Amino acid sequence: MASRSLCIVGLLVCLGALVTATLVSAEETLDWHGWSADGSAQLVYGIAESDHVLLSFSCEQSGAPIRIVYPYEPKPARDGGAYDVTLKAGKQTLALRTTGTRLDMDDLFILEGALQKGADLVSLLTGGETLVMSVGKDVTELPLKGAATAGSALFEICGR
Repeated sequence: MASRSLCIVGLLVCLGALVTATLVSAEETLDWHGWSADGSAQLVYGIAESDHVLLSFSCEQSGAPIRIVYPYEPKPARDGGAYDVTLKAGKQTLALRTTGTRLDMDDLFILEGALQKGADLVSLLTGGETLVMSVGKDVTELPLKGAATAGSALFEICGR
């Protein structure tokens, strides 16, 4: 009888651990997140409340350029080097020139750039099911589900 009770307790502990692991992994899913404050706005694809971001769009005020940050390390990575990035969704394509920067504190290489005035970010992020980002021959695909809703503040403040 005691061994059966121990077995049930062990089973409940394992079940509890499984449920906890499932809840933690559900909270750590990649998704689109947007926010605004004091006339600036940001839209990121990453894990909520973490520094794990795969793509970021931001602007400081209405009419200001929309800045893009893409954590990506080309081979070879050159601090200050120029890299062409293409964003494509459905029939919409945006191309931009970025600058590579090494963030020593995070040991992270990022590409930073700004969308050209008149670039239609709204159409890009609502024009298909997948955002395809390419740097040279390297391609990354991000799902666009939720991007339009999360990006509403960015679209409103930045005007595109």
